Amino acid sequence: MTSTDETRNLPLPQPRTRAESPAGDLLLARVQELNYRAARAMDGHVVGPHGQNLTVGEAQARADLIDRLIELEQIRGSQRHRRVGRLTRVLTLLTVTVVDLPIMLWLASSVFNVDWSDPLGLPLAISIVISVLATGGAATALHHLGHNQRQHKNFKRQLEWAKLSIGSKLSLVTVGLLVGLMGVVMFVRVYTEGVLSGMNDLAVLMAVLVALVMVVSATLVFWTAFRDGSLEQDDLRHYSESVRPFLTAKREYEDQAHELCCQYDLLRRRSGRVDPVGAE
Repeated sequence: MTSTDETRNLPLPQPRTRAESPAGDLLLARVQELNYRAARAMDGHVVGPHGQNLTVGEAQARADLIDRLIELEQIRGSQRHRRVGRLTRVLTLLTVTVVDLPIMLWLASSVFNVDWSDPLGLPLAISIVISVLATGGAATALHHLGHNQRQHKNFKRQLEWAKLSIGSKLSLVTVGLLVGLMGVVMFVRVYTEGVLSGMNDLAVLMAVLVALVMVVSATLVFWTAFRDGSLEQDDLRHYSESVRPFLTAKREYEDQAHELCCQYDLLRRRSGRVDPVGAE
């Protein structure tokens, strides 16, 4: 074989398009960097709902598992995971602020002898502070107790007393005592004021009405918290909120990489001629 034949059989130099210029190389390098960052986003670390140290991928996997379990129970007719509507929560808050707080303020002002002809002074300030603390404290305690008892809901969102532990039963007895105490205090105070005002015939009726309003309001706070979702819903919400920033960043990296790939393809399509290797 001659040297001419050997030269003829060697691979010819491949032409270089304009896209494979330094600008195209920079685009490809940036795409690889963005893809690497998108892949690494799932390796970040988050704290689980029970203090676990998890990667974003592990947290996302657990969130998907819980979501499938909740969906499966709902398909089977369970209502245990159903959230309370926003309107119900707003009405509960309005009941506490518009009904309970004024009644408690009236009770405290009566105890501290606020002179409503000239109310400004220390007695009114003390009455306001005590009424806010009493109303907020009672509502917070009832909400906390109701929130903690959600694990004992059945598929109809009802409380099964027979299956409760001793601690749960004591908590519910505490709720009953707290609600009952609020009703008794209001009944006694309103009845006393009614008798002192000379309304003996209406005193009992008014006292029962105010006490009933307080009892219903307190019960509403407890049951709203009790029926609002489940422990699984809480875990799912925690996982979702923890991984959301990482998933958002991953999606942004992928979108940027896709956009740069489109620019690279467009650059190649616009390359109307082929430059020899080494040409400027």
